[in-house]
Amino acid sequence: MTGAIGRGIRASIVTALSQGLKLLVGLVGTVVLARLLRPEDFGLVAMVGAFVALGDVIRDLGTSVVGLGRPDLSHRQASNLFWISSGLGAACALVLALSTPLLVRIFAEPRLALVTPVLAFQLLLAGLSAQFLVHLAREMRYWRRLVLEVVPLSLALVLAVATASMGFGYWALVVQAVAVAALRLVMAVVLSGWFPRLPSRAVGNRALIADSSAFGLAQLAGYVSQNIDSILIGARWDATSLGAYDQAFKLLTLPNRQMVGPFTHVVIPTVNRAVKEGGDAHEVLLRVQFALGLIVNWVYTISAGLAPWLIPFALGEQWTDSVPIFRILAVGGAVWVFSTVSYWSFILSNLGRQLLLYNIVSKGLTALLILGASFIGVHAIAWAVSVGLVVSWPLNLLWLRRTADQPSARYLRNGMTIFSGTVAGYAVTAGLLEFGPGSMTLSAALVAALAGTLAFLAVIAALPNGAKQLAGVQRQLLAALRSG
Repeated sequence: MTGAIGRGIRASIVTALSQGLKLLVGLVGTVVLARLLRPEDFGLVAMVGAFVALGDVIRDLGTSVVGLGRPDLSHRQASNLFWISSGLGAACALVLALSTPLLVRIFAEPRLALVTPVLAFQLLLAGLSAQFLVHLAREMRYWRRLVLEVVPLSLALVLAVATASMGFGYWALVVQAVAVAALRLVMAVVLSGWFPRLPSRAVGNRALIADSSAFGLAQLAGYVSQNIDSILIGARWDATSLGAYDQAFKLLTLPNRQMVGPFTHVVIPTVNRAVKEGGDAHEVLLRVQFALGLIVNWVYTISAGLAPWLIPFALGEQWTDSVPIFRILAVGGAVWVFSTVSYWSFILSNLGRQLLLYNIVSKGLTALLILGASFIGVHAIAWAVSVGLVVSWPLNLLWLRRTADQPSARYLRNGMTIFSGTVAGYAVTAGLLEFGPGSMTLSAALVAALAGTLAFLAVIAALPNGAKQLAGVQRQLLAALRSG
């Protein structure tokens, strides 16, 4: 185990702990707020949330990706990225606030007149904090990042619960969103130990901006496919329908956004350092894909299998409509983690333009599927999202094989080994929950989860190299823990 990989594994353990705590806070927040608020409240905030997400992509414009991925980034260049991101954040916040009358008209929802300008403030705060977060990741200060990830989320949840308990309804969600962004900015400045210089004409600025723009436009294409569903549901149906779908989609994205996405700040620096030490980038990424894919797919296996009992039990009976939507979305979610690994390959190979072209094709296809499904119903939209996620993975593997000479067949076999276990584990979990003794009870759920986990691992171990890869994950974790 090279020094870079060993340090990367230790950083991964800290990041996993951080994301586990975030996941716990997120689940507690989801459960508590779902019982204090109505689906309509979540739907109302989700109407603006799609446009906040758009502004977040534009205000970043790939600056975080380039700041993280460039191994030779200077302080002057990082400072320039800070000013670009901050300026774009301020501009996007202003544009969204000025667009309030348009959103009120699109959704026929007058309550958005006050909600939208407040939520827009997140974009300015996110723009200011971005490069401080990147600096912490480049320096691999993951214990500080743990504090930075968990504390703002926890304090904001306390504020949201207090606001909801006082009867302010959807304003609790607004307070939570803005509080997270504000607290994260303050703590990022304090913990990073870095401060930007004034803008300068640093060497390589033009290439830096070109690469940032390519990655930013690629992320914009991804935004379209990931948010067009919420926009269409909000426009064609009502806030209650959007609330049920949005809650299911949040449950879908929770493992990937909280457990996989943050590992970008671990994987990219680790692979860059491993390559400098003479290692092979693909060997590292294949190990990462198997370890993360194993965890994320297990989460989807159990949560989707138990969904008819788990969602009403955790959120309340008013969220029963989210159950079939979540199960449909979980199919694509299980594959999503593998596409994230391919995204890291694009970054490591500095293929921003190729990522943009790939996203135009793949995300454009997903958007067309969603648009067509919107004429059928909410469940059809969920299927369109899932199919888009599933198809995108082999497509990006083919793309990387041609543009980066990646051994894509190895990535496919690696991922399919895990996904085969997911199918078997889900079938056992769902079958025992619904048709076993004591159906839809806590004891039945525990038995079904245990049996599904065993089936999940047994199928993976029975496939070629499956048992070897499972043992490899265990060895790497133990070695990293022993080395401190």
